[in-house]
Amino acid sequence: MEGYQILNTLLLMIILIWRRIPIGYVMLGCSAMLALMYRTHIIDFFMMLWRGVTNPVTMELVIILIFIMVFEALLRKEGYLENMLTGLQAVIPNPRIVMALLPIFIGVMPSAGGALFSAPLVEHAAKDLSATPEQKSFVNFYYRHVTEYFLPIYPSVLLIASMANLHVRQLILALIPFGALAVLLGIPELKKIAIVKKEDHERTEKKQVTKELLLSALPILIVVFLVLVVATKVWIGVGSVLLYLFIYHRYTPNKIWNLLRDAFKFKTIFLVFAVMIFKQVLEDTGAVAALPQLLSQLPVPSYFVFIVINFIVGVMTGHMIAIVGIGFPLALAVLGASFDVQTAVLLFIAGFAGQMITPTHLCLTLTVNFFKADLSKVIRMLIGREAALLAAAIAVYMII
Repeated sequence: MEGYQILNTLLLMIILIWRRIPIGYVMLGCSAMLALMYRTHIIDFFMMLWRGVTNPVTMELVIILIFIMVFEALLRKEGYLENMLTGLQAVIPNPRIVMALLPIFIGVMPSAGGALFSAPLVEHAAKDLSATPEQKSFVNFYYRHVTEYFLPIYPSVLLIASMANLHVRQLILALIPFGALAVLLGIPELKKIAIVKKEDHERTEKKQVTKELLLSALPILIVVFLVLVVATKVWIGVGSVLLYLFIYHRYTPNKIWNLLRDAFKFKTIFLVFAVMIFKQVLEDTGAVAALPQLLSQLPVPSYFVFIVINFIVGVMTGHMIAIVGIGFPLALAVLGASFDVQTAVLLFIAGFAGQMITPTHLCLTLTVNFFKADLSKVIRMLIGREAALLAAAIAVYMII
């Protein structure tokens, strides 16, 4: 029956990703299966692939991601991130705040499994605190991911903006209040942690370290300023700062090439192409044409169906790109012109909440393993907060 074909494809995608099949291959395979179900000629299918890959939106997105990869690698190589992290402990007297800020600072760069980088830092910051393994796990994992609401350099945010034809600035500004709410929701757990010992730092040392902290954070702050305040395109913002850093650190063409080679992640770029191809196949085959009629028979609004889809994909895959790649093309195709920035935010948070409470999320598994914590206890600490965020998003959406 028309409409059930796309639902069967969606179910198959979730199952395959859950069974650890690489997301890019799943997206491509299901694109081919969808074209086959709709009896697409092989030449027409290859034309769909070509349009998906060469689409100007796809190409711009790939350029942005490559720039961000190199930007992250340079900041690590030149010690910017290390200086930021070192400075926090000297500048901020409250070790509980430092413990939360460390994973946030690691989160300014969208590295896969980044919680593993911040876990040793959180462990060090907690040495004078009464934090349990579960509390340390919660702080490390939860605050590692709040930056995704604020920063215009995360692949999931960039992909949503590109697919929905939204400006990244517009999307980030709509997400920021929920990011602030996420930060606030974590504070009660921080307050439960007692300070056993407090170390003082010399005033002169603080002044010097504060200056170094601001200087080391400056490249990222400039990118955020250019994108959110000046409304510059992301690739221009990141590219211009990157160019300045190349000149400042006297990078030769050979050194730039080596940095690019070390930073380039083929898997990420391939995944972007696969997602955009799937979106193209959905559009060109008309696969979702019967879906609105199917959804209209349900006793709930269409947007609620997509909330559930994104949440389930999040729980099953623990991967934000999978959520964006599966749920958003369907919502865009069905909702059409009614898909706006508020809808994008709602579906983002639905998927985000799902990925934050599942052991399939790599960062959660790595964190719990590092601190030797009880996974079920950590998940219980997360569920209430993610439910509150999702409830807030639904309330705002219904009011607006």
